[in-house]
Amino acid sequence: MIYRLFWFATIAALAVVTVFAQLDRKARFAPALAPIVPAAFSGFAAEQRTRIALVVQDGATAEAEARALVEKRPIAAEHLAKLSLAAAMNDHGDTSVAALEAASVRGWREPIAQYASARAALEEGAHDIAAQRVSALLATGKMNEPALDVAARLITTPEGQEAFARRLAAFGRWQANALSPLSQKADPADLAATLALALDQGANLDCLHLRRVTETIEKSESEEVATALREQCDAR
Repeated sequence: MIYRLFWFATIAALAVVTVFAQLDRKARFAPALAPIVPAAFSGFAAEQRTRIALVVQDGATAEAEARALVEKRPIAAEHLAKLSLAAAMNDHGDTSVAALEAASVRGWREPIAQYASARAALEEGAHDIAAQRVSALLATGKMNEPALDVAARLITTPEGQEAFARRLAAFGRWQANALSPLSQKADPADLAATLALALDQGANLDCLHLRRVTETIEKSESEEVATALREQCDAR
């Protein structure tokens, strides 16, 4: 009798666990389910609850949920980014900065962390770090407009131009999609100087986009750079 009761209790417990685990997975695509998933079973549900709390500006709930989320999954950069936002909402500056720094190190695909790190590095004059973060952000294809704004500010100084030129000359595919929109935001003279440095470092830039950029550069009377860009494409 006792064995049978134990058996039924075990089956019932497994059923409860299975139900909540399934609800947690469904909460990833159905946020309305997130509030009914207990904290002990929350993974995706906790992430949704954090996101909802951030949207409705419920700082206390957002930070509590984000902390629980980070405790369960401390490696994920997006979770740390959410904790940073929630802590900032509650004026917990130290926690916000620490979480953001950790997010930017652990996940180059996390756009919020990369953008914030790029801006902070630019403000502090850390041009190499700013260029690295901007290029990482542009490589994700997310938050392109803010990233391009930072890039345009970055190349207004010789140090920023050198730093960004090194990223342009490095191997990658993001350059092809970034140059044309950047030419619409950056000062033509600044962009011309940056591209000249990149070409000196052996940058292998996409010709289709270069032709469009060349038209913008010509407006800055940087004919030498424009000619170099045309010659690079004609030689291919």
